Amino acid sequence: MKILVRRTGALGDVVMATPVVRRLRRENSYARIFVQTAYPDVFKDNPHVDMVLPGEGGERVPINRLVDLDLAYERRPDMHVVEAYMLEAFGDTGERSDRRQELFFDRSSMSGIAGKGYIAVHAAVAGWRNRTLPRDTWKEVLHRLNVAGLSVILIGTERDAIPGYLSFLVPDIHAQARLIQSCVCFVGSDSGLLHVAGATDTPIVGVFTSARPEYRLPFREDCAAVVPPGLDCLGCLARQPVPSTTESCERGDLACVGAVRATDIVDAVLKLIL
Repeated sequence: MKILVRRTGALGDVVMATPVVRRLRRENSYARIFVQTAYPDVFKDNPHVDMVLPGEGGERVPINRLVDLDLAYERRPDMHVVEAYMLEAFGDTGERSDRRQELFFDRSSMSGIAGKGYIAVHAAVAGWRNRTLPRDTWKEVLHRLNVAGLSVILIGTERDAIPGYLSFLVPDIHAQARLIQSCVCFVGSDSGLLHVAGATDTPIVGVFTSARPEYRLPFREDCAAVVPPGLDCLGCLARQPVPSTTESCERGDLACVGAVRATDIVDAVLKLIL
């Protein structure tokens, strides 16, 4: 039997597809499992996957079953992404203990980071403006963490850079996961690296605006905190016509990203690590 799982993008959504692949392998031990995605590195060294196919074009294989997760969450924006995937694939939302996302990477400590109490900060310039906090907010977060006696390291890619701070800006997902694993905390907005961080053992602080945290925060038994804006319109994404695939704002002014306070982000970090 050959099973194809399709989740083209984006990065965080692909990472959240890993519990589905793990369950498919457990329930179909003799099947060959293929994954089609634009983020093949998510499944690097994944023992549940036989082959990763390009997201668009490229090699195709004959299959017996298609598990198409593209638009599975977008059609169900009032559910957690992983639960929406499970429902699409299995007809149920699965057990909570089976919903944690996973990456297979070297978990040994990175020299120069482990033991020095670094906070990994992803000051994301996200694809959607309503998930991109102002640079001044992130600069204040970095300053306040330094004042609290904490060292910070910026992660992500070059577009996320803030001059003057130690940075690890590379596109390698597994290298980023290894660095996060070596830090005492991760903090970032609802973007791909939040979900990469969710596959580590490091405490995480997620900042949410257009999506409600209960629909996207990585499943962790503990060591996870959220920072929302103080606005009633939090999570407007779930109230948009489905499938919800484009940036939108009920108010029309993107107030949510400006309403997130740097002090709240820093307080959430301190509560997790102190």
